[in-house]
Parts: sequence; structure tokens; C-alpha cells
Amino acid sequence: MAIVGSWKLTLETPFGVQTPTLRIEADGSGGLGSSAGEVPLTDLQVAGDSAEFRAKVPTPMGSFNIGFDVTADGDALSGQFKTPLGSTPLSGVRQA
Repeated sequence: MAIVGSWKLTLETPFGVQTPTLRIEADGSGGLGSSAGEVPLTDLQVAGDSAEFRAKVPTPMGSFNIGFDVTADGDALSGQFKTPLGSTPLSGVRQA
């Protein structure tokens, strides 16, 4: 499961570029963290180098349940996040 580990994401949002930390554990748990704290991943499904999950993310407009679909390629991560406004690409790098 190459996707397991900690990742620094880059997301372009209506509130500007965000750089949360994604943590995926081998036991099927994980979290999405920022300076505001970490929220748990829900509906996490891992298949080899790929993962799908949801996270309830706080924003200035309230909390949103956002879907993520990501794939690891070595130390790089790519994918998309899905909000009520549509899907947006994301990228990430593995953290040591």
C-alpha cells in the first residue's frame, strides 16, 4: 500500500491555495489536518496506490463533507477533491 503515509497536499479553493496534511494509516484510519486541527477521514477505501475518502472540512462558509480520490506515484500524489461546487484537481508530496 504505497498510499499509506503522510502527504502535504496543494488544493486550489475559492478561499485561495490550501496546503493541508493528509495522513493514511495501514489500519484503514487517517486524517486531514491544517492549522485549525485534524478531521478524521470517513469512508476510507484503499486499493494499492489509490484511495477514496471523505472528510468534513471547516471553511469560512461552514463545514462541507468533501470527497477525495487520490493516487500515489512514488513520492507524488495526484487526484481530485469534490465539493458542492464541482471537482478540482489536487497534488501532493510525501512527507518524511
